[in-house]
Amino acid sequence: MSTIGQLWHPIWLLWWTVIGVPIHAVLKALLAFLNGNPIADAIGPFGVAIVLLTILIKLIISPIFQYQLTTSRRVQAEQRRIAPQLAAIRKKYKKDPQRLNQETMALYKEHNINPLAQMSGCLPALIQSPILIALFYVIRDAHKTLPIQFVALAILLPLLAGLTTFVQTKMMTPRGGVGAQDATQAAMTQNMTMIMPVFIGFISLQFAAALALYWVVSNLFSIGQQYFITGWGSLSPPRFGRGKAA
Repeated sequence: MSTIGQLWHPIWLLWWTVIGVPIHAVLKALLAFLNGNPIADAIGPFGVAIVLLTILIKLIISPIFQYQLTTSRRVQAEQRRIAPQLAAIRKKYKKDPQRLNQETMALYKEHNINPLAQMSGCLPALIQSPILIALFYVIRDAHKTLPIQFVALAILLPLLAGLTTFVQTKMMTPRGGVGAQDATQAAMTQNMTMIMPVFIGFISLQFAAALALYWVVSNLFSIGQQYFITGWGSLSPPRFGRGKAA
């Protein structure tokens, strides 16, 4: 074993023990529970098991996502409140980037705004990454012995994964769109809004349909949670209801 392999093996073993083994055990238990259930058999027990497993995982990590949403909402409200002052600073020091940065940081500090707080939006994705990797291996092994009954959804699921990612990203943008953000955040938001859904859809096409199903259900869960905390954000859904103000 190489030196890198020797260093990586304990990390891999810890990750698999903490995340992979429990996911495998829960999925196996769910499949055993659903075995012989007429409704599950009609839909596809493996797909139903993935949906239930996804909901369980989301319930476990939902406090982290809620913290991220609450923090993001507070920062967005503060940024809207200081927007006139920020615009004045940009106009006054537009020819002096260094002074502009200093005055902007001073304004943020005065109002207790962390300009990097918006990056907390990446936290749920970072936390889900090791879960997704473990799920990939669990599903890959399950494919050797279990028939996957939702292969017909192999195209639809990646499309739904991309669409729900787009919806969630738009909901994370403050009401008023990128106009409510500074130039750097606006550029990042626009890039994330366009690139992430395409990336997720493409990745979903490359792997097992069960992973795409996990992503779709996970996104739907997050969209529901996000709606009750921050509302629709910059998304303009059909007028069948009204969300809380972001």
